[in-house]
Amino acid sequence: MHTDRFVVFKFQDEWLVTYADRKQTAFATRQDAERSAFDAADSLASSGHAVSVLIIPDEAEVTTPLPDKSEHRSSLN
Repeated sequence: MHTDRFVVFKFQDEWLVTYADRKQTAFATRQDAERSAFDAADSLASSGHAVSVLIIPDEAEVTTPLPDKSEHRSSLN
């Protein structure tokens, strides 16, 4: 089955949502772009389409250091 994909990414100072590698819609914030992509995906999914949303983080998020995995964590059990 074919999967329709929405891609959310930042380009210059705008967040874009691309659908089917063709249609692009610009938003001022990541939250607005994500909301639009998920609403559209929900609409397609409710009519039987297989849908995914891919969110590509902006450069500031990519360069943020991840937590140190060597620190000890307590068990949840």
